[in-house]
Amino acid sequence: MNHLPSTLLHPIALTGVIWLTLNWATARMRGRPIGPRLQAAWGLVSVGLLFVPIGSVSLGRWVESFYPNPSLVGMALVLTLLWRNLTQRELLRPADLRALLTIAAVGGSLLYLNPLWGRAVDFYYFGWRNGPAIWTITALALFLLAVGNRAGVVLTAALAAFAVGALESNNAWDYVVDPLIWLVSLGTLGLQTATAIRRRWTEDGARKASAEATGERRTEPVANVPRSAPADL
Repeated sequence: MNHLPSTLLHPIALTGVIWLTLNWATARMRGRPIGPRLQAAWGLVSVGLLFVPIGSVSLGRWVESFYPNPSLVGMALVLTLLWRNLTQRELLRPADLRALLTIAAVGGSLLYLNPLWGRAVDFYYFGWRNGPAIWTITALALFLLAVGNRAGVVLTAALAAFAVGALESNNAWDYVVDPLIWLVSLGTLGLQTATAIRRRWTEDGARKASAEATGERRTEPVANVPRSAPADL
């Protein structure tokens, strides 16, 4: 592991999250976008917050000890959400976000639930050997880039971060998924699936009710209207 990237990744990522959060909260309270001067000021504040003492360590070190290996997918999702709320611009499109959430949910399930399967293949082991994990991540990144999905860019960044040892872990899978983003992805996809099913049921019920009402109107008997007698010639 290269200690310089590993040392720099956490403060840079944490500073970015704090800065975007402060900018978003300020713009939300003021009801309008903030100017570059205030953004620069919040940038200095964000850097200073890293040195705020939490017990015997700084805030930056405390976060690093609590969450030592944040995946690149997790970072991308957090930064995308904050950037969208701040600038109303999309770094990742809905299809890109769905791809990242699916990768985190499926990958995390294979890695973290593996002990529940008894003597099944230990997928996490292949992350230490680097070869199988690297080729899998590379193939997935190339496929996503080929179909125009920006999730491929995130996976490429994960490969680059692994190449320079940007995290404490030497396991390639840790650069793509971590336990926290795995749980978030499962919850998000589960909620989206439940919402889609509920919407489908609601639409089917409304369509069925409309069809029944239309059928009743069509079969409703028409009242017999007496015809007037023809006029005498």
